[in-house]
Amino acid sequence: MQLDLDTYVPGLLLWLSNRVSSSASSLYNEKFGIGVTEWRILSYFKIYPWSTASKACELMGLDKGAVSRSIAFMVENGWLEPRPQGLRKIEYHVTPPGNKLHNAVFRLAMAREEALLEGFSAAERAQVITLLKRMLGNLEGVQRVGR
Repeated sequence: MQLDLDTYVPGLLLWLSNRVSSSASSLYNEKFGIGVTEWRILSYFKIYPWSTASKACELMGLDKGAVSRSIAFMVENGWLEPRPQGLRKIEYHVTPPGNKLHNAVFRLAMAREEALLEGFSAAERAQVITLLKRMLGNLEGVQRVGR
Protein backbone atom coordinates (compact mmCIF):
# COMPACT_ATOMS: atom_id res chain seq x y z
CA MET A 1 0.00 0.00 0.00
CA GLN A 2 1.13 3.55 -0.71
CA LEU A 3 -0.38 6.98 -1.18
CA ASP A 4 -1.25 8.24 -4.64
CA LEU A 5 -0.04 11.82 -4.29
CA ASP A 6 -2.00 12.83 -7.40
CA THR A 7 -5.32 12.00 -5.74
CA TYR A 8 -4.70 12.16 -1.96
CA VAL A 9 -6.78 15.22 -1.01
CA PRO A 10 -5.06 16.05 2.34
CA GLY A 11 -1.69 15.96 0.57
CA LEU A 12 -2.89 18.16 -2.30
CA LEU A 13 -4.42 20.65 0.13
CA LEU A 14 -1.23 20.74 2.19
CA TRP A 15 0.95 21.17 -0.89
CA LEU A 16 -1.23 24.00 -2.18
CA SER A 17 -1.46 25.68 1.23
CA ASN A 18 2.28 25.45 1.90
CA ARG A 19 3.22 26.81 -1.53
CA VAL A 20 0.73 29.70 -1.38
CA SER A 21 1.67 30.54 2.21
CA SER A 22 5.42 30.35 1.62
CA SER A 23 5.35 32.57 -1.44
CA ALA A 24 3.03 35.04 0.32
CA SER A 25 5.31 35.22 3.33
CA SER A 26 8.37 35.91 1.15
CA LEU A 27 6.54 38.56 -0.87
CA TYR A 28 4.94 40.29 2.13
CA ASN A 29 8.26 40.31 3.96
CA GLU A 30 10.02 41.83 0.95
CA LYS A 31 7.38 44.50 0.31
CA PHE A 32 6.02 45.25 3.80
CA GLY A 33 8.35 43.74 6.40
CA ILE A 34 5.78 41.22 7.64
CA GLY A 35 5.17 37.52 7.17
CA VAL A 36 2.00 35.65 6.40
CA THR A 37 1.28 35.12 10.13
CA GLU A 38 1.26 38.88 10.72
CA TRP A 39 -0.98 39.32 7.68
CA ARG A 40 -3.46 36.74 9.00
CA ILE A 41 -3.51 38.36 12.43
CA LEU A 42 -3.84 41.87 11.02
CA SER A 43 -6.75 40.68 8.88
CA TYR A 44 -8.34 38.98 11.87
CA PHE A 45 -8.28 42.15 14.00
CA LYS A 46 -9.52 44.21 11.05
CA ILE A 47 -12.57 41.90 10.88
CA TYR A 48 -12.91 41.43 14.68
CA PRO A 49 -11.73 44.65 16.37
CA TRP A 50 -11.16 44.50 20.11
CA SER A 51 -10.87 40.74 20.08
CA THR A 52 -8.22 38.62 21.80
CA ALA A 53 -5.20 36.66 20.63
CA SER A 54 -6.79 33.52 22.06
CA LYS A 55 -9.86 33.93 19.86
CA ALA A 56 -7.64 34.55 16.83
CA CYS A 57 -5.74 31.32 17.52
CA GLU A 58 -8.97 29.39 17.94
CA LEU A 59 -10.54 30.65 14.71
CA MET A 60 -7.46 30.36 12.50
CA GLY A 61 -5.82 27.32 14.11
CA LEU A 62 -2.54 29.15 14.62
CA ASP A 63 0.16 28.38 17.19
CA LYS A 64 -0.24 30.54 20.32
CA GLY A 65 3.49 31.26 20.53
CA ALA A 66 3.68 32.45 16.92
CA VAL A 67 0.60 34.62 17.41
CA SER A 68 2.00 36.12 20.60
CA ARG A 69 5.30 37.00 18.90
CA SER A 70 3.50 38.46 15.89
CA ILE A 71 1.18 40.56 18.03
CA ALA A 72 4.12 41.91 20.04
CA PHE A 73 5.88 42.82 16.77
CA MET A 74 2.76 44.56 15.44
CA VAL A 75 2.14 46.46 18.68
CA GLU A 76 5.80 47.54 18.68
CA ASN A 77 5.40 48.83 15.11
CA GLY A 78 2.17 50.67 15.92
CA TRP A 79 -0.09 48.51 13.74
CA LEU A 80 -2.13 47.08 16.63
CA GLU A 81 -3.27 48.79 19.81
CA PRO A 82 -3.72 46.71 22.98
CA ARG A 83 -6.47 47.30 25.55
CA PRO A 84 -6.05 45.33 28.80
CA GLN A 85 -9.27 43.79 30.11
CA GLY A 86 -8.21 42.48 33.51
CA LEU A 87 -5.14 40.56 34.59
CA ARG A 88 -4.67 38.17 31.66
CA LYS A 89 -7.04 39.32 28.93
CA ILE A 90 -5.92 41.84 26.31
CA GLU A 91 -8.00 42.96 23.37
CA TYR A 92 -6.50 44.47 20.22
CA HIS A 93 -7.60 46.61 17.32
CA VAL A 94 -5.95 47.85 14.14
CA THR A 95 -4.52 51.39 14.35
CA PRO A 96 -4.59 53.92 11.46
CA PRO A 97 -1.04 52.89 10.39
CA GLY A 98 -2.17 49.27 10.68
CA ASN A 99 -5.14 50.04 8.44
CA LYS A 100 -2.78 51.53 5.86
CA LEU A 101 -0.61 48.39 5.99
CA HIS A 102 -3.69 46.15 5.86
CA ASN A 103 -5.05 47.89 2.78
CA ALA A 104 -1.74 47.63 0.93
CA VAL A 105 -1.35 43.91 1.70
CA PHE A 106 -5.05 43.32 0.99
CA ARG A 107 -4.68 44.60 -2.59
CA LEU A 108 -1.74 42.26 -3.16
CA ALA A 109 -3.54 39.32 -1.49
CA MET A 110 -6.59 39.82 -3.71
CA ALA A 111 -4.37 39.95 -6.82
CA ARG A 112 -2.74 36.69 -5.71
CA GLU A 113 -6.15 35.08 -5.17
CA GLU A 114 -7.18 36.19 -8.65
CA ALA A 115 -4.02 34.63 -10.11
CA LEU A 116 -4.67 31.39 -8.21
CA LEU A 117 -8.20 31.18 -9.60
CA GLU A 118 -7.32 32.25 -13.16
CA GLY A 119 -9.39 30.34 -15.69
CA PHE A 120 -12.07 29.41 -13.15
CA SER A 121 -15.62 30.47 -14.03
CA ALA A 122 -17.73 32.26 -11.43
CA ALA A 123 -19.62 28.99 -10.87
CA GLU A 124 -16.37 27.05 -10.39
CA ARG A 125 -15.10 29.66 -7.91
CA ALA A 126 -18.33 29.35 -5.93
CA GLN A 127 -18.06 25.56 -6.05
CA VAL A 128 -14.46 25.59 -4.76
CA ILE A 129 -15.55 27.78 -1.83
CA THR A 130 -18.53 25.51 -1.11
CA LEU A 131 -16.36 22.38 -1.18
CA LEU A 132 -13.67 23.91 1.04
CA LYS A 133 -16.30 24.98 3.58
CA ARG A 134 -17.73 21.45 3.55
CA MET A 135 -14.27 20.07 4.28
CA LEU A 136 -13.87 22.57 7.12
CA GLY A 137 -17.19 21.31 8.48
CA ASN A 138 -15.87 17.73 8.38
CA LEU A 139 -12.77 18.50 10.46
CA GLU A 140 -14.35 17.36 13.74
CA GLY A 141 -14.92 13.91 12.24
CA VAL A 142 -11.37 13.84 10.88
CA GLN A 143 -10.01 14.63 14.35
CA ARG A 144 -12.00 11.74 15.84
CA VAL A 145 -10.55 9.16 13.42
CA GLY A 146 -8.17 6.80 15.21
CA ARG A 147 -9.04 7.94 18.72
